[in-house]
Amino acid sequence: DGDRGEVIGRSASDPDAMVLCKFPQHASFSVRVSHLELELPGGYRIGDSVVSNIDITHESGSLARGDRGEVTGRSFGEFDPKMWVRCKFPTIPVIILTVHQMQLELPGGYRI
Repeated sequence: DGDRGEVIGRSASDPDAMVLCKFPQHASFSVRVSHLELELPGGYRIGDSVVSNIDITHESGSLARGDRGEVTGRSFGEFDPKMWVRCKFPTIPVIILTVHQMQLELPGGYRI
């Protein structure tokens, strides 16, 4: 895990590929966007394996309790990115869930 920081603006050195960040040890530091990881609600990370806690039928498919999926990023649209996470499941390519509608799946199939 890396240091936790905050994006504070555009980087003057390469504004198309870098942002200006503030970290505990640095007041102002340019970082490539590709080197940063978004902080998602519930401590989830992009690529985390998750298990559905809900049954739902959606216009693009259905999701059952126990279905396995993957965290793909922040929510979008009318969904508050502080409460919702974008995921994909074999039966639904894009679905936005709250952290209470899913749980992390650990190696070996263990769950928290």
